[in-house]
Amino acid sequence: MGKNQITFNVILIKVLVFGPIVAFITYFGAGMDFQSILQLFSYIGVALVLLYRKPNRPVKFPTYLLFYLLFIIYVFYSDLYRLQREFKVIYLFKNYIIGGFNLMFILENVSITKKQFAFIYRWSKIFMIIAVIVIVYQQVVDPNFFLRDDLVNPDFSQSDNDNRLPSIYSWIGSMAAGFTFVPLYIAIVEYEDRRKKKILPWLLAGLLFVLLTKARWTMVNGLLVFAVLFIKHKDITKRIYKYIIILPILLVGTSFALSTVGIDINGIVEERILESDKADINEKSASSRLLAFTIFGKFFKDNPIFGTGNIKYGMGGTGKQSYKLTRALAGRSSQIHVGYLSLLYLYGIVGGFFFLGFLFLILRKLYLEAKISGMWAPFLGYLGFALANATLVTFDALQMGLLLMIVYSKYFVENSNNEETLLT
Repeated sequence: MGKNQITFNVILIKVLVFGPIVAFITYFGAGMDFQSILQLFSYIGVALVLLYRKPNRPVKFPTYLLFYLLFIIYVFYSDLYRLQREFKVIYLFKNYIIGGFNLMFILENVSITKKQFAFIYRWSKIFMIIAVIVIVYQQVVDPNFFLRDDLVNPDFSQSDNDNRLPSIYSWIGSMAAGFTFVPLYIAIVEYEDRRKKKILPWLLAGLLFVLLTKARWTMVNGLLVFAVLFIKHKDITKRIYKYIIILPILLVGTSFALSTVGIDINGIVEERILESDKADINEKSASSRLLAFTIFGKFFKDNPIFGTGNIKYGMGGTGKQSYKLTRALAGRSSQIHVGYLSLLYLYGIVGGFFFLGFLFLILRKLYLEAKISGMWAPFLGYLGFALANATLVTFDALQMGLLLMIVYSKYFVENSNNEETLLT
């Protein structure tokens, strides 16, 4: 590995770890989109990997990357050729599935030293603490605090439990809280548990964070943290009883304590999770998911093999759905709001096969690596990505937390035979 590549790898890891701060500086200070800059940066990294490879260390290209590359090629084919749009160079920097591919490829070809991992882990914990403090401040004092300029809403009210709170992550992207905080939160709880450290403060802080985001899919992903507690311990029955008794008491006590500072946990649960304030089923979020199945059943058969193409959100998108889909949605949703149904509708069986192949293969790889290393957070982090697509639509792997899970998994596997190195 050449000196230039080593320097680049160090910089890349720091950019990923300090993502929220770097994103704030690039967006607020220079008016530049963080993900576009990161994508440009990723092309340089790919070039360095290819140019400085050594004969005795061939370039690693896992099969899951092949499927993701085929999906990217198909997206370009669908958005440009099938929808008869003109190619623009800007698409190479604005289509973030490319950036996700590039960075996964780079990370598969780097080695993580003990010093680098210690740096990543230390700052992951620091940013988790900061993220929790900021989201509490947003809930209690100012929901627009540290919010990206174009997302600021002067009508936001602290008492409105429908406000989605992004904490420090709005500068990165709309889904960054779920795909950055949650995987790192699971990794911290698991690693602290492996080191025989106290995990309850981390556990409760993370649960508070995902609840205050008020995004149901983020809450569901956050609950995956309990999987590591049960996977890692042989005395699973005893542990289940322990948490069945302790957690409800702690959560009730925490709820009362938080209510004194203006955090209405009961209101959030009732209005965001149970939606008990909405009597009409058409007003509830579940209705848009039920509608997705209805619309999919009606229109998928029109283009089952190649899909309709991403008319609204794709490269060169019109910003509007097709007339037929718009009429069928009738203002009840902006799209087919189930990721896997949307995938098949937009890109058909062909495109769907490539993306689902990628998802299956990366989950399989991380699962097998977890069995070797005994660390399950990377697998669970990507499992959250798969689960999220049951309720939202995202095929973009350019997410800081997911990328760092590849780093975590590599380090755990490479040091799986040296427990002393792992735990120091």
